[in-house]
Amino acid sequence: MEKWLKPLAVLATLVMFIVMVAGSLVTKTDSGLGCGNDWPLCNGKWVPEYTLASIIEYTHRLITGIAGIIVLLFSVMCWRFYRGNQEVRNLALFGIFFIVLESILGASAVIWPQSSAVLALHFGFSLLAFTGVFLLTGFVLQRDRMEGMVQAEAPKGFRNWIWGVTIYAYGVVYLGAYVRHTGSSMACSDWPLCQGKLIPELSGQTGIHFAHRLGAMLLLILMLINLIYAVKHFKETRRDLYGASVIAFVLVVLQVFSGGFVVLFQLHLYATLLHSMIITILFGVICYMCLQSLKSPRLKIPRKKQ
Repeated sequence: MEKWLKPLAVLATLVMFIVMVAGSLVTKTDSGLGCGNDWPLCNGKWVPEYTLASIIEYTHRLITGIAGIIVLLFSVMCWRFYRGNQEVRNLALFGIFFIVLESILGASAVIWPQSSAVLALHFGFSLLAFTGVFLLTGFVLQRDRMEGMVQAEAPKGFRNWIWGVTIYAYGVVYLGAYVRHTGSSMACSDWPLCQGKLIPELSGQTGIHFAHRLGAMLLLILMLINLIYAVKHFKETRRDLYGASVIAFVLVVLQVFSGGFVVLFQLHLYATLLHSMIITILFGVICYMCLQSLKSPRLKIPRKKQ
């Protein structure tokens, strides 16, 4: 079983990442009702008619279904191989729960009209599903190196800090999804200014868009502070937190600029998808720091029973 576990972990993470990209493609192309109000059928058929919207929406459904099967298999294998490990059990349940939840929400959005606030939750729940699989994959791939990376316990202050940052980051992600679903993506038609002003009129779609920009800028500052702290305190004793802090800062910088590209290239498909890809990986890395902040060198990862 062990020889299949690592390749399956990588496959599960990859297919969940594709689900995230496919979901963003559905939103960007307004293909959410490409199959009408039918689910799981598409316009009353198992094989939809060849229209761009129906193909995009139906492909997203198909990929999500395949991903659910792969993730379920991966989770069950991890549960069995690392029997008795609470971290594995919790991550497996976390990923499966949010895959089911986002699937239900996606189906309900097709069958019953939903508000923009509810539709924005769909991306958020998908992101949590990806994160659960991403963290479980990290456990599998790093199990043999964990003892060398975790040589000291993270201070309680840092644990509280990174968990707070993670909750805040999720709020920024939700706000970004809300921007898309309210049609506010071009409310500020220039960048880095908004309507030629440093601070525009904060109302309607402009206010929603500008709030997301401010949220992203604050997240950049928080990640910079996190990086500075990691360089000073974790470079030698917590290589896991140090490395993740560096990656998170690079990603948040790329995320800010990719958001600018979305505006400057006027919602070009590739720019929009890149923006979604980066935030998906960034949030996963931040959550990884949350999980690792709870670990200490005294905790031993149980191996398979002989």
